Amino acid sequence: MKKELIGLAGEMRVCAELLKKGFFATITHGNAKATDVLVFDDQSDRFLRVEVKTSKNGRNFVTGFYPKYTDPAKTHPDLWVFYIPDRDLSVHGDKFYLVAHDEVARIQLIVNKGNKTLAGMGCDNIPLKVLDEEVKEGDWELPRRLLARP
Repeated sequence: MKKELIGLAGEMRVCAELLKKGFFATITHGNAKATDVLVFDDQSDRFLRVEVKTSKNGRNFVTGFYPKYTDPAKTHPDLWVFYIPDRDLSVHGDKFYLVAHDEVARIQLIVNKGNKTLAGMGCDNIPLKVLDEEVKEGDWELPRRLLARP
């Protein structure tokens, strides 16, 4: 499967799971944005920008976090969803790691040993092993908590 199609399939799968969990979610189109999925709060005018990262090898996720999100004033995702599809269709199913943007920054710095990757000097990634150590898998209440923040 083409790389772009894997990513798009992941975005659609995450959007579908958000809908199943009771969120109003929709896919955005195009790839020049900091948003793959939008999640709206039906009780207010608030929304979340969601960045979906689908693991192509089941071991890590390419984030490209630095230098893209070095400037906190620039538009960035509120929520990242790291998605591992269950390619074997086993009983264990797909895996989803929902992580707030500031937590992704913290985890990326752990992986980078405190360094922010400079433009043209490599591409940031987060290994699944690190996510397993730092994040609770399947925290589907995180979007609600983020939407409720002042």
